[in-house]
Amino acid sequence: MTSSKRIKHLSALTREFLSAGEGEQVDFKKVPDGVSADDLVAFANSPTGGQILVGVSEENVGGAQVGVVRGCDVSDGAMLQIANKAISCIPPVPIEMFIENMDDKPILRIAISSSETKPHCTQKGVYNRRDGSRNRPLHPSELLRIFLDAEGKAFADRFEAAADRITTELSGLESTLDDSIRSMADQLGWAESQLDDSESNIRAILGLVHRIEGKADNINIRTRTLFRQDKRNDPVRDREFNKYAGKIVEAIDERKELLETIRKGGSLQLKDHSGLSEELTMDDAEKALTAATSHIRRREDEKRYSVNCKTPGKCSGQELDDFCKIVADGGEVAEGLKDRLKEASRLGFIKYDGAIVGTAAIKKPKVTYRAKVFASANSGRAPKDFPYELGWIYLQDAHRKKGQMTKLIGELMPLAGDSNLFATTRKSNVIMQEMLHQLHFQPEGDEYPSKLKPDETVVLYLCDRSQIRS
Repeated sequence: MTSSKRIKHLSALTREFLSAGEGEQVDFKKVPDGVSADDLVAFANSPTGGQILVGVSEENVGGAQVGVVRGCDVSDGAMLQIANKAISCIPPVPIEMFIENMDDKPILRIAISSSETKPHCTQKGVYNRRDGSRNRPLHPSELLRIFLDAEGKAFADRFEAAADRITTELSGLESTLDDSIRSMADQLGWAESQLDDSESNIRAILGLVHRIEGKADNINIRTRTLFRQDKRNDPVRDREFNKYAGKIVEAIDERKELLETIRKGGSLQLKDHSGLSEELTMDDAEKALTAATSHIRRREDEKRYSVNCKTPGKCSGQELDDFCKIVADGGEVAEGLKDRLKEASRLGFIKYDGAIVGTAAIKKPKVTYRAKVFASANSGRAPKDFPYELGWIYLQDAHRKKGQMTKLIGELMPLAGDSNLFATTRKSNVIMQEMLHQLHFQPEGDEYPSKLKPDETVVLYLCDRSQIRS
């Protein structure tokens, strides 16, 4: 799991890292306590791994950011503390520790390789990776890709074994079919030699045809059985399933009472299976009914939603009150919110049966607020270049994962024209971060403490339209 080595002087590798400063493959820590499980996980999840130099501070020397050796505690207790953090990760992160510069100011160099058992997370379930000179959360799409890479080989092996078995069985079927065809050919040859008795020959030929049809049916049945036993995708079965489900949808659409039953959340039963293909089972028919009713239910539910964007001046007093309530439910400070709404550029609404269930807005924050946000994030960008803020985004739980917020933001964003925008979100709000990435927002500066939730941090995101166009 861990190992340690002792070196009297600074190694060439360490000297190289010190002169280059913090980056994708190296991080500086002043004391052993500064090394966290987040740091170990971040390097282990990164493609190249990395090194952590403990007892080193980053300072400006001659106009360049470099590492300066300050020395630190390199006792067994200090190293054990770091080793325990590595072991606490899920799965544990393998590390190697070196004590260097023992003749002067000793430091620790912790080497973390890119892990073969990634992704790793902390005991709190945090998945990080190294990004430049800092750690950042892994996006769901990145996590999925890592999981797929890890499972890919095992899946390929299992699939290859199943494919070999099916190939063997199909070869057996092919051999049986060849034998049957040869036998039939022999008998057809015999029939040809007996043409003098035409009526008898015709009966014999018809009998052979029936036998061929029977054997073909048997082969079809065996093939279908193989597909079902191995749970393989059967394109013929899938085609017939979709066709059957489509017929059910058409039949339901023709009867208003059935549509009304589905709208009210009721269920239907199949009473007539006359149109069921031989490729499908009775269980498939029930699944097709479920798929058809689910499709209709989603379609009918979609009709109950509406999305629109307005200037505050065109909103009714009730709409503004409802907007405030939705935003307050999302954790925003409600005091003075209505006055702030009136200063926004656009307000966006998601309505369900006419009732507001979701909100978003293009805000026009004051200069002082923008300056404060950018300063809190230690951003090097000019706040004046980002006049609008995307915010007040909230959707009630019952209406999530239906694509409505994506639709609203899609209508709202163009209303800012070519102007740049910024947004803020809690670091723990991974879904919001993913949405901002899809909208071409990029994280900027450092995380800073949240005023509403002091135990969390906030991340600043910027959408620079000029970079999108380029």
